[in-house]
Amino acid sequence: MCGIFAYLNYLTPKTRKEITDLLIKGLHRLEYRGYDSAGIAIDTPDGLQITIIKEAGKVKALEDEILLKAVEIEFGAVHQTHCGIAHTRWATHGVPSAVNAHPHRSDDDNSFVVVHNGIITNYKDVKQFLIQKGHSFESETDTEVIAKLLAHLYNSDISFLQLVEKAILQLEGAFALCVKSRYFPGQCVATRRGSPLLVGIKSKTKLAADSIPILYSKGT
Repeated sequence: MCGIFAYLNYLTPKTRKEITDLLIKGLHRLEYRGYDSAGIAIDTPDGLQITIIKEAGKVKALEDEILLKAVEIEFGAVHQTHCGIAHTRWATHGVPSAVNAHPHRSDDDNSFVVVHNGIITNYKDVKQFLIQKGHSFESETDTEVIAKLLAHLYNSDISFLQLVEKAILQLEGAFALCVKSRYFPGQCVATRRGSPLLVGIKSKTKLAADSIPILYSKGT
């Protein structure tokens, strides 16, 4: 079973080492679900692009690959606001491999990147439509159609949330997913249909919401 994890620090300075460590820690906590590959997506040091790192095998293999790229990642750089996403994959469409591992991307520029748990039952139809529109695919997964569909539907007149809502209306199946984009720096959109999704917020003050119950950890 796949596991998705995202971490957003909003107006809370964090080094890139702290961010990657938190993402890896999140993946380690998902290892009990079973998986065959893992990956993360973070912003480049200048915040203008997105870097994807993924490996077949255990989270430790991903962790080792991140350490090998420490100079490129620039662990010491600090982000005031940043969103990172991470994933452990259990193969359903396509063999276990780095190419089929998540996050999946919309294009060579990593304009949209997606981590996903669940199954898109109409992915073949969506994939065929996108191929006819000129999009090319690099993996065997159903997840990649989500990233490509977001790129196909994108225009600068709608918000990130509106774009994701528009895309998932075209998808069938049960899923949970999280998306980040270089067009919307410092933001991520998480959504679900049928599959569970938990959102945790660390705050110095109590929070309230009309639509969902809020549970507080002990000591708050």
